[in-house]
Amino acid sequence: MKVLTLHKSDFEKHCQDLFLKIDIQPNVVVGILNGGGFVLEEFKKNASATTEFAIVKLQRDSTNGIKKKKLLQTFLKASPITLLDGLRRLEHRRNLNRKLKEIQSDLEIEIKSKSKSIISILILDDALDSGVTIKSVIKSLNKQFPNSEIKTAVISWTNPKSVVAPDFYAFKNTLVRFPWSLDYKTNRRG
Repeated sequence: MKVLTLHKSDFEKHCQDLFLKIDIQPNVVVGILNGGGFVLEEFKKNASATTEFAIVKLQRDSTNGIKKKKLLQTFLKASPITLLDGLRRLEHRRNLNRKLKEIQSDLEIEIKSKSKSIISILILDDALDSGVTIKSVIKSLNKQFPNSEIKTAVISWTNPKSVVAPDFYAFKNTLVRFPWSLDYKTNRRG
């Protein structure tokens, strides 16, 4: 599987390209933290003044502890890009081969809507792998706002066999290294 590094300007450009594909005018946009929060911030730059925003934190386990993270980040920054790409592919396969977690049905997403009815909701995230996270958010929003149209947009859809497919995406079958990724390198040569 291809691994692509998006530097800040590349990320911003691909976000704008992704947003041009979206065929609804959402009155609520939900970003899934952490990566979806960065996509949400890009969306806000050109959003309508009446658009409302919400965030949700629902993510897979990652490296815990500041010392562990710092040590890992130091190792990753010193590693050649070919090793980082291989490690990223290995992590992706390992995560997909794990038994999928059950979709959370008790997830509460707080949307402080000024309008009485929410007509359309857009969910943003950086990547869709198994689809379990986005499926959980969709399920929760459907429960809270049963008559709303819900669409999803991601920068990278890595697994065509995910439990849910995004409505809009910038890359398919591509692992993306984002500026906030632990293995991100600031130089363009790697």
